[in-house]
Amino acid sequence: MRTNARLYLLVLLASLLPLAVLFILTAALRYPLPLAALCAAAAAAAGGVAVSALVSRGLVRPFLNVSASVKKFIAADYKLNSPLPKDGWLEASGFVSAMNRVMLELSAYRGFRLNQVMEESGRAEALIETITDGVLLVDDDGKVICSNHAALKLLGIAKSQAEVILPGAETNAAFTPVLRQMLASGEMCTRAELAASVPGSPGHPLKDFQVISTRFLRATLKRAGRVIVIRDISMEKEIENTKETFFQMITHDMRAPLSSIVGYTNMLSGMPAPSPESSKCLETITRSAKRLNSMIDDILDATKLERGDMPLEASRIQAAELLARVCEAQAPDAKRRGIELSLLPPAGAVEFTGDYRLLERVVLNLVGNSLKFTQPGGAITLSCRESGGDAIFSVEDTGPGIPEDKRTMIFEKYAQMDEHRDFGFGLGLAICKMIVELHGGRIWVESEVGKGSRFIFSIPPAAAQILSERA
Repeated sequence: MRTNARLYLLVLLASLLPLAVLFILTAALRYPLPLAALCAAAAAAAGGVAVSALVSRGLVRPFLNVSASVKKFIAADYKLNSPLPKDGWLEASGFVSAMNRVMLELSAYRGFRLNQVMEESGRAEALIETITDGVLLVDDDGKVICSNHAALKLLGIAKSQAEVILPGAETNAAFTPVLRQMLASGEMCTRAELAASVPGSPGHPLKDFQVISTRFLRATLKRAGRVIVIRDISMEKEIENTKETFFQMITHDMRAPLSSIVGYTNMLSGMPAPSPESSKCLETITRSAKRLNSMIDDILDATKLERGDMPLEASRIQAAELLARVCEAQAPDAKRRGIELSLLPPAGAVEFTGDYRLLERVVLNLVGNSLKFTQPGGAITLSCRESGGDAIFSVEDTGPGIPEDKRTMIFEKYAQMDEHRDFGFGLGLAICKMIVELHGGRIWVESEVGKGSRFIFSIPPAAAQILSERA
């Protein structure tokens, strides 16, 4: 019999029982009415208890057993040790069977997923361990979630250590300030370089390391953490220093013959009655010599700026005068190339403190860069304005534009776009960036491919204090 019919029948019987008892006692047995009513009440109570017991056994008890079994199933890490016995009325028994099926399927699925996770974890661990760089996953409290042997060795942390919290667990103190700064930083990605010895290496020689920290979001706990990568860049540094030394030797050795070329070219240009053809050849020689001399200056100045050896001289600068002087110097080259070079005067007087020679070099480099890549018939516009106390300079051209993924890279040393490999060493924009940052400012580019670029740099009022401290 189905549960609904059984419940209706039990309720009906329980309801009729007191009436039947009352009728029998008063009509058949001639009991006094009060006594018969008392017996009917007792019969009603007994019927209610009996109905409750039957309902409890047929419905309530099976559901309570299922609830307790589910709790045990979860506590046992979703392992079904034995199925629940069928109990109770028809629907309750069916519910027990369904729950057995659900728990069995869930147990099998969890076992399958656990095997998958273990397999993926094993592959990830094998991959991390084969990487020569040190790799650590750290949560927002500094607790190391995962790391490879290389990272533990570099930081001087015992592999057997149960819980590793950074900074503090590392014994290689050279990494402590960098780790503390990175873990406290709110930036998405941070980089730092340092020199440190490797524990356990013969002689403990100092090596150069680059530490890169990138934030990530833990999918399970929705809490931020960091991936920290420690790279040994000693070889790269050595190659870079060798390259710098080589460039300096070459540039110093080139100055003497280059000076001779320029001197004799100027002397030949001053001789009487040169032919048009010879004048054109001499002009080409002079222009090429100046370009080569400019490349030599770039190499030497880049080295001086990096080492902090560049002499500084702070003075009050009128922005309009600086731009006018650059415009006048570059006008002949712009005219020869068929490019319109113009200056937009600032709306008001823009005056600030800076190193005139170095900032003139920045604007000259930016204009010269635009002249290289702007086609004949194009235009280059210089402008300056004041914003929030900063002097904002702009050099805008109608050149080919710069792809978005290259707009940061072009300010790095020796970085050039593939189509511009024949235009020098790639130091011009790097020098601009170093000079602007020397003044406490910043430089960036806004560009649209096919329409042109606008190079912008700012010089803050704090440049006066910065230059006076470095002078």
